[in-house]
Amino acid sequence: MKRVVFLFTIVALLVSGCSKEENSNTVHYLIDFEGSSVLPYVATENSGLGVFDGGFLDEGSGLKMPASVNPDWGSWSGIAISQFNDMTTEGYGNQLSVYYKDTGSGFGGYRGSKTFAVVNEGEMSFQDGVTECTFDHFWVTNSTYAVLSMMNGDAFAKKFGSGDWFKLTIRAFNKNDNPTGTSVEFYLADFRTDASPGIITEWTKVDLTPLGNNVHAIKFDLESSDTGDWGMNTPAYFCFDNLTIIKK
Repeated sequence: MKRVVFLFTIVALLVSGCSKEENSNTVHYLIDFEGSSVLPYVATENSGLGVFDGGFLDEGSGLKMPASVNPDWGSWSGIAISQFNDMTTEGYGNQLSVYYKDTGSGFGGYRGSKTFAVVNEGEMSFQDGVTECTFDHFWVTNSTYAVLSMMNGDAFAKKFGSGDWFKLTIRAFNKNDNPTGTSVEFYLADFRTDASPGIITEWTKVDLTPLGNNVHAIKFDLESSDTGDWGMNTPAYFCFDNLTIIKK
């Protein structure tokens, strides 16, 4: 009976897009968005109308990544699951592409995988309303929409130059909605000095442990040096993959 239970657990994790590693004190979950149970959540077209309305639930960890779609406007917000990596089409019609193509697989996900997440005003939390844990790290890069806007400028945003920047801030909250730990900042584009890296176009590891060990919810904020009377002009999108969380 133990062998049957063990095999069932392995199969469930393989189809869920989440792998699990246990020791006597902790359980590590890797959310990589691969596996057959993730497929119903994957965007069916490269626009807001293709986003799965309601968002993605990782069955292994219980982590919910909401998304909301307005079919009248074809707009969306939240976290979308995508496999698009069109690196040449500019503008709003290419919202769900990552600016990355693996030289081996041709796919856009981290380490040549096919599926990843795109964030537009997104947040995530555990569905049960009480789970708290450590968010260890994830891998981040830019969307094509944001990269081509920063590289070339568009009808709404400027071409980035000396002094410009595009920053992701990650904040964490416990089950009582109180802030935990220290927020994490990552520059998706940085032209503040001659030595700055410019626009990020590779998957880059971001350490999330400063957020603390009692995290229930994560919220993402994007800021840019290109800001006008109506707020940020740079397209407010970024991509992530392979999120690792640790439960005790």
